[in-house]
Amino acid sequence: MSQHPQVIVIASGKGGTGKSTLSINLSMALADLGKRVAILDANLELPSIATLLNISPDYTITDLIEGNSSLREVIYNGPKGINLILGSSLPKSMKHLSTAHHFGIVNALSTISKELDILVIDTAPGINKCTLNFIRASQEILLVTCSEPTAIASTQALIHILHSTYDLHNFRILINKAIDTHEGQKAFNTLQQLNKNNDVFLSYAGYVHEHKSSRMAASKGKALYDMFPKSDFAHDIKKIAKSIEKWPLRETPTGHIEFFLESLIQKSQTV
Repeated sequence: MSQHPQVIVIASGKGGTGKSTLSINLSMALADLGKRVAILDANLELPSIATLLNISPDYTITDLIEGNSSLREVIYNGPKGINLILGSSLPKSMKHLSTAHHFGIVNALSTISKELDILVIDTAPGINKCTLNFIRASQEILLVTCSEPTAIASTQALIHILHSTYDLHNFRILINKAIDTHEGQKAFNTLQQLNKNNDVFLSYAGYVHEHKSSRMAASKGKALYDMFPKSDFAHDIKKIAKSIEKWPLRETPTGHIEFFLESLIQKSQTV
């Protein structure tokens, strides 16, 4: 078991790609592989993890930031034993986080770093200061998109900004809501063709079948991975989780949670 947790930031160029649903289901599949997983709902404008799982937490990250609770009080025990650090349903106080607020999140997360194998950061869709800070500080960036032209275009726009402004080069691409293998590969190829920069490297992380019961699952606060374990969706999720398990964890501080937390602070100070 690794001494340092791996930090995976999951992002998307626009809303509606199913990013938060994937964050939950992938985390559950990783937990089934024996990984100690935590999800941080870093969508500080409209958090959705609690809503998708039908959870009404006593404390949220808002309480942590405002100093009204400790991280231990904020952590919610989710499905498969996943630690959930949930957002607030009243996010107005969190739309413009200061450097001091970032320090609060960083210091809190550092206290549980040795208890985790993987930290999944579910960010807000699109391009905003907080999302960019989380992405910039991470060494594993998983961008979720689908085959719709607007989703592909917004993903390319996000990649362009992250590269041109913040000098990021490596992105893993996951195609969600695919009809079949062909559609997933075709969407990734389209994104590759849009990428005209030789310094940007896109890796195909795989695809996930669209599931007709996704809305029903959300309305019941359940995860598709649990409700339909034999579905194509669950099979795809398991396959991606197994590939994530093999992603290399750098031996240098780069990629470790300590580096992520320190970088998050540094990035927040420069924006």
